[in-house]
Amino acid sequence: MEIDAADLHKVETIARTAGFVIDGRLQSFENIYLASKRSRHKRDTGDIVQELISLKEVKWAEHLIPLSREKRTVMFSDPLYAEQLRSWSSTPNMFIPEAWEKGFSGKGVTLAVVDDDIDSNHEDLKLPYDPSISYSFIKKQPRGTDETHGTRCAGIIAMTANNTKCGVGVAHQSRLGGLTVLADNHFLNDAIEGDALAYKSDRIDIYSVSWGPKDDGRSAERPGTLAQKAIEFGAVHGRKGLGSLYVWASGNGGLEDDDCAMDGYASNLHTITFGVATPAGIPPWYTEGCSAVMAAISEDSTISNGMVTTDVGNKCVTFSGSSAAAPLAAGVLALVLEANPSLSQRDIQHLLVRTSHSEHLMSSSPDYWIANGAGLHFSRFFGFGVLNALRLTTSARNWKSVPPMSTCSRQFNVLHGNFNANSTLTIELPFESCAETSGQVNYLERLQLDASIEHTRRGLVSLFLTSPAGTTVQLLQPRKHDDSPDGLQKWPFISVAHWGENPRGTWRFEAHSMGHRDLKDVRGLLTSVTLTVYGTKDDPLKDNAFILGIK
Repeated sequence: MEIDAADLHKVETIARTAGFVIDGRLQSFENIYLASKRSRHKRDTGDIVQELISLKEVKWAEHLIPLSREKRTVMFSDPLYAEQLRSWSSTPNMFIPEAWEKGFSGKGVTLAVVDDDIDSNHEDLKLPYDPSISYSFIKKQPRGTDETHGTRCAGIIAMTANNTKCGVGVAHQSRLGGLTVLADNHFLNDAIEGDALAYKSDRIDIYSVSWGPKDDGRSAERPGTLAQKAIEFGAVHGRKGLGSLYVWASGNGGLEDDDCAMDGYASNLHTITFGVATPAGIPPWYTEGCSAVMAAISEDSTISNGMVTTDVGNKCVTFSGSSAAAPLAAGVLALVLEANPSLSQRDIQHLLVRTSHSEHLMSSSPDYWIANGAGLHFSRFFGFGVLNALRLTTSARNWKSVPPMSTCSRQFNVLHGNFNANSTLTIELPFESCAETSGQVNYLERLQLDASIEHTRRGLVSLFLTSPAGTTVQLLQPRKHDDSPDGLQKWPFISVAHWGENPRGTWRFEAHSMGHRDLKDVRGLLTSVTLTVYGTKDDPLKDNAFILGIK
């Protein structure tokens, strides 16, 4: 609950009158408190929450419910150890050693692994580990109870170099914190997530996150009130106004035909999401795609069963899955921030779009790619291509900050929104892009399409969006396991596929429903659509084209 009160005694009095006791204040939010219902109190919690909200001192209150969050790990029975350089230098190359050779190692950059605990006594993690930016948000969780996943993520980022132990972290001279939110039962709540994701955002440059809702092909979850507020605040105001980077893994639900558009953490306006590419130029079996994926890391599991990293008990191990993608990408971004600490969160995204390389991937798997109206190539699995650490750091050195962000939004009335089995609903979205106003967008960065859909079986639905330039991206693919009749309520679909285009003109939104052998009556109804675009009025490459070699 959020209480407008000057002292703790008054807060406790207000809570007590409604049958609650105060358990404490959140670390990262002012005036937001955790409270629990007295065990002897028989009234319904929902009624009490409503009573709290009616009090003039209470600005906001919400009943916390347990959330299931899974660590995105692909388990292998064969641990240990292969050559990092061979893995990183395989096609498509990420050029990490080449960036090291230019003198970049993450020095001066601070990262936090938001996960389970980190084995800070490990020889490879003692030096980078920073207790001043570490915190356990699970109060009753004994230290070291569950620290395997977090330790493996941490090692990829920050393993110490030249100490004859394990391997070398991508950003091996960075400082690393551990924010513990996961325990053995994997249940969180919105308060824990929000508290962790906002924690010391003035000091933490990059948050690496390798978990999310279940990758089961049927879950559809997004951040709660506090988690979303934390991500948004950090991305906009963190890092002393430049914006902290929230690096997310796309997900491990590939075998379940999952789609990261249904993961509101990976598909989020304020996070940067990474996929995985194999040397064959195709996605690995486990990975998910969606229109929010910004770029990809390269992983050659045929060499080493994954990436060399640290394990609990001072051991070394190999680690794979999209869980490894987030810390590796976070490590590369730490090299970029060392090259130019003045880069904003949006500057980083522009650099990712313009420096990631896709040539090998496009020749190997052309069906995964689309060309947009700004001359950029995009894939739902690989974003704009595989990270190129050398080009990123080289370009970052002299990068000029992009113009301020403009935002333009329009809600559309849907008069005839029915779409049933094996049919497609197409609606046109005329969009003036707030021309001649302060919100005018001429150069698109991200967009968010909020859609409300009713459907007999949600997993039969696929969604497409076509820009005025003619670029069509799939916002949602069918999910064979998703049998929910709940549909979607104002679900935010995020896309970066139209980056660089002018959004002014008529967009086209398509909702398609498959049929189902066990359902005689398949019905769908689109009830509302809102399109919001984010970008700039002025050309963001005006002062940067020469850096990127663009004529």
